[in-house]
Amino acid sequence: MKILYFGTVCHLQNYENMMAHSKEKASIATIVFESSLLSGLKQNGVEADVYSFPMIPAFPKTKHLYWGNKKESLNCGYNCTWLRTFNIPVIKQLSRRLDGRRILKKWLKANKGQECAVLSYSMPPFLTEDIVKLSRKYGVKCIAIVTDLLRDMYINSKNSGFVMFLKNRYLSRALKWQGEFDGYVYLTEAMKDVINPEKPYTVMEGIADIATVNTAERIEKASPAAVMYAGMVEEKFGIINLLDAFEAASLGDTELWIFGVGNGVEKVKARADVNPKIRYFGHKKREEILAAEKKAALLVNPRNGDDEYTKYSFPSKTVEYMLSATPVLTTKLKGIPDEYYDYLFSCDDNSVPSLQQALEQAMSTSEEERAAMGIRARHFIAEEKNAAKQAERIVGFAMEVIKR
Repeated sequence: MKILYFGTVCHLQNYENMMAHSKEKASIATIVFESSLLSGLKQNGVEADVYSFPMIPAFPKTKHLYWGNKKESLNCGYNCTWLRTFNIPVIKQLSRRLDGRRILKKWLKANKGQECAVLSYSMPPFLTEDIVKLSRKYGVKCIAIVTDLLRDMYINSKNSGFVMFLKNRYLSRALKWQGEFDGYVYLTEAMKDVINPEKPYTVMEGIADIATVNTAERIEKASPAAVMYAGMVEEKFGIINLLDAFEAASLGDTELWIFGVGNGVEKVKARADVNPKIRYFGHKKREEILAAEKKAALLVNPRNGDDEYTKYSFPSKTVEYMLSATPVLTTKLKGIPDEYYDYLFSCDDNSVPSLQQALEQAMSTSEEERAAMGIRARHFIAEEKNAAKQAERIVGFAMEVIKR
């Protein structure tokens, strides 16, 4: 099987170096997910031509004004070519569309009639219509991997009315075509009802990057013990409730470690200034975060399970947390399948009393019990959700779509 792949994947270390001096810090979650996905495809013998549109803020938020068809060797074994980009608002997306169309036409002409498909990570607004139309023209199937709904992307509460108008215009064409792919890989079952419930699909909630796994049965923990949160430090994700619950809980000398950036940072810093048990580490490289997760006593995801978006979201951080072999406490979210809760501490909602009680219960278990739970969670993720196994499912699904 051969695929043409479009996504945001790139060499993680190069990306972090490139973003080091950017005024805007983008999440690396998509790169981690895609790298694991491509690793799995490679292990399943898939021949792939990989093209990327990395999530780099437009000039002048970053100093990078233009890049051509930059080529990289990815750790997964594939080579990756960046779409040619003039990194200026509006022009950025137009330049990527022109280069993407050129690549699509050339590849489809060369591979039509073969056992092949176009595989798109998300549905890039600048290229979605072209992927569907050109794939149809040349008789090649196209499949979208949907990790976030288009309607919820590219939205920032700080945008002015005019900027929001432009973004809505930008998204409108993609929203029109989002239900026209030949098949879909969703992170949650509910996504199909928004995009197209009639089209073939499969559900794959996450992919484990087992290269990060420490197989030791006993991992040295920080002293004093630490409860840790890593991710977007956004108020809508429950970070303030977590602060309140931590300060209300009876946890002895336990510290709260917070990693990440977002609109809740100033409130986190203010709490840390008056409470030495709260430590804010800011934006760190992935290796540093993974190391801290292994040293923590408990990892927390305090999102509000009542929020509508949780039906359409599986937090990638859940997989990363569980791979660390540190026990995880999460609120119950609609997008997390029931099987996961056998390996997690959980609470019904992210209210302060609920989080407080859950923190106290989790931290009141013995260190040995927590260690055993963390190792069970790591084993489940590494065995059942590893890249090779998840990609095998995608390959099987893609073959079914191709033969329709």
